Amino acid sequence: MKVVAAIIKRSGRVLLAQRKDRIQGWEFPGGKVEVDETPEQALIREIREELGVEVRILNYLATVSLPDNPKARLLAYAVKLQEDNLKLNSHLQFSWVKPEDLLNFKLLPADRKLVEKLITKNLLP
Repeated sequence: MKVVAAIIKRSGRVLLAQRKDRIQGWEFPGGKVEVDETPEQALIREIREELGVEVRILNYLATVSLPDNPKARLLAYAVKLQEDNLKLNSHLQFSWVKPEDLLNFKLLPADRKLVEKLITKNLLP
């Protein structure tokens, strides 16, 4: 299984969204890759569904395994918003966070692992 995550930066901050379903915590927007999709297509679709906006994929950043399913992968991409009117279709709230403050949030385990990897690789300046 592949899951994709959007790392959206604006004015030196990164977008985090708080889930509103049974899984409590903050995450990078994104979701599961369907059988007939590329990860990039899935990410564009997921952001459209979750936040109601169009995005452009800039580049691939990193991959981590999901802690609860080591065969599953979370792929992160740098993404640019094409518009600013975010809608909360799948989340309680969103926040623009300084990269150095990301680990202060109650991140989902895979997102925490991803942040740690991005910091190590200096991909969250």
